[in-house]
Parts: sequence; structure tokens; C-alpha cells
Amino acid sequence: MDALAPEPAQAYLQLRSRILSFTPVDMGLSPSVEAPHVWGVVMETGYDVGSATLISLADGTTSLYYSTGGGLLGSGEYQPVAVAAKALVAQAEIHLPQFNSTAEFPLPEVGLVRFTILTYTSNFSAEAPEKVLSAGEHRLSPLYACAQVTLEQLRLLAAKKHKA
Repeated sequence: MDALAPEPAQAYLQLRSRILSFTPVDMGLSPSVEAPHVWGVVMETGYDVGSATLISLADGTTSLYYSTGGGLLGSGEYQPVAVAAKALVAQAEIHLPQFNSTAEFPLPEVGLVRFTILTYTSNFSAEAPEKVLSAGEHRLSPLYACAQVTLEQLRLLAAKKHKA
């Protein structure tokens, strides 16, 4: 998988960098019973046309950025999105032992999905081919499935806003 996507938009790089450098204190988050270690999940998918970055935080805050520019910011006020985001964070808690500590955040190559788990002590990452994750054939497939539920709620919210 050595295909390269187009150069990402500067605004995308800034938004992405911001979330990856924030601390839970910056976001007003602290450990809870539901999320004692994880305060956020970043799922990035590499496509031929660029990358998509889904961010879900323990309080339900959710955003989706496109490397070509644009996206959906702060969609966690919509209850179904917040519920899905919190479920994604809870799923990340379960899968945390399967991740490796990281301080580097490269964009995923085309066809790959990279998860970055933001915890109260460090950041962790793992990646896998999207085809394998979506087929349910990877140890992180349940985490990917939760992320897909969050994305579906974002799509429904976008459609609702478009109609209004």
C-alpha cells in the first residue's frame, strides 16, 4: 500500500494537529467510570482523494475533517452522535491493550485505517487495512464498527441539516 493521496489542505492539518496536541485538561475532561483511561478516539482513513479524520471524545464531542477541506465540527450536541461517540470511546477502552504507545501521527496510506487512542497518560495507535476491518476479520473490527455507527449518525445529522 504505497499509494499517495493529494497534499492535505492547510486548515485540515491545523485542525488535526490541534486535537492531537490537546490534553484532556484542555478539553475539560477527566476520567470517569465509563472511560477511566481513554478520553478520545481519532480514526483516520486514507483514500485516493485524501484522508478523513473522525474525532470522538468521552463527552460526546464529535468532528469529522476531510483533508481536502471541510467537514462537520462539534456535532456532539446532537444526542444520537454523542451517544455513538461515547460508545466508541468505551469500545476503545476495551481494545486499549492491543495498541502501541506513540508520539508520531502520520496520515494513513490509501486503504489503511489508523486509530489513535488519546488517554490520560499517553497516546496509542494501531492500523489495519480498511477491507479487513470492514469484513470483521481483524481484532480491531469491533472498534471500526463503532466508528461506522458514529459516522452514520453524522451522515444522518448532515442530511437533517441539509433539509432544514
